[in-house]
Amino acid sequence: MRKKHYSDFIKKIAMTFACFLSLSAFAQTNSWELIRYQPATNAFHITENGNMLIADYLLEKDGGIYLSVDKGVQWKKVSVPDHNYNLFLEGNGYVYAAGDSACIARSADYGGTWEMLSYASAVEDVLGEYVEYAICYAMSFHEGKLFVGDFSGGGIAYSEDNGDTWTATDIASLTFDYDGKEVVECIYNLVSYNGDLFAYGVYFVFKYLPETNSWEIIRNDSNFMAESTIYQGKLCTGRSVMNDNADTPFIITYDENGEWGELPRPETIDNNIRVMYANGDDLFIGMQTTGLYYTDNAGETWYTLNEGIPYYYGTYFTPMQFQSDEEYIYLAAYEPPFATTKYSGIYRLSKKDLPTYDGIKDIATAESAIYNGKSLVFSSEIENVTICDMNGRTMPMEFSGNSVSVEKLQRGVYIYTAIVNGERVTGKFVR
Repeated sequence: MRKKHYSDFIKKIAMTFACFLSLSAFAQTNSWELIRYQPATNAFHITENGNMLIADYLLEKDGGIYLSVDKGVQWKKVSVPDHNYNLFLEGNGYVYAAGDSACIARSADYGGTWEMLSYASAVEDVLGEYVEYAICYAMSFHEGKLFVGDFSGGGIAYSEDNGDTWTATDIASLTFDYDGKEVVECIYNLVSYNGDLFAYGVYFVFKYLPETNSWEIIRNDSNFMAESTIYQGKLCTGRSVMNDNADTPFIITYDENGEWGELPRPETIDNNIRVMYANGDDLFIGMQTTGLYYTDNAGETWYTLNEGIPYYYGTYFTPMQFQSDEEYIYLAAYEPPFATTKYSGIYRLSKKDLPTYDGIKDIATAESAIYNGKSLVFSSEIENVTICDMNGRTMPMEFSGNSVSVEKLQRGVYIYTAIVNGERVTGKFVR
């Protein structure tokens, strides 16, 4: 068993993370609507069939999973062992929920029933007696494999059978010297982009090398690059750490040519992005102290979206996750379970209330595409088209004339945005 020295390193990381969750709140006028109060809301997901899932983060690590099959009108707690589930991921016909103690819950019926899995076998040689403290904040599919990143220094593992068995990746390539002690990087984020898998830690950004099952450091300035999305073809990443420095890049971008860049910031020097979500040409971010922002032109213009949320300055409210369907943008909001206010839960905002909806988002006069199982077929020649999955990731595709080939897409729900006859046409289809 590999000997580990966690104490100082993990304590400092834990103290930093605790600061993220120690804020309070006050309310503004209505625009966002609270549709579900859920103490300590931690993760939120809308499945391919439209079910909604919430996980809560309780101090005794006994948070559960809650399900709604009617767009948030009614909820029930599902039968699954209680853990603090941190995120949901959907793919290969399953929904996964990552939790504490190396636990992964898996559902084959969009969250109705669950079975328990564990990646402990892949990290126990590293963590030893500390395996019960393993915690997963990062999951991603890449090249058909399910990858998980451990935040307690257990490394990164993958499964080729949808979570039944696990294989560790090279731990030495994730190890570095910290104050004279050998420690493994804490992984906060995993994302597959343009044929590569990237891992973001507290200090470093890594790229996966499948031929050696190891990791290459490509940046040493991560500083909690915990939030990412694929927006307008670029991988965009933000830092979930208090850092009010205007010289620090706001949103870092990485394009298909391997070039690094950044998006313009709103009129704020707050770099603490706690959530980031792309939906077609729209990019939404939730900040730690300055609220919610939205752009539809890659940051050239930012709009605030703070009306109706428990907006804060040095308060409990923390934005955790955006999701969307055809009508609404949803926001999951966290406050500690001991909070006396009741701001935690799921909020929604009609897409028609977005600042640029008039004349841009209105598609009432435009004709939607016809999906024939292989292609999206429009009434006229396509000028431009973008297809995104339900996590906001832009999909590679080819189009010609009035047709877009979608045969190479994996099974799932997709949203398209196209320019046809000078009008923007959007819609949804199930592959």
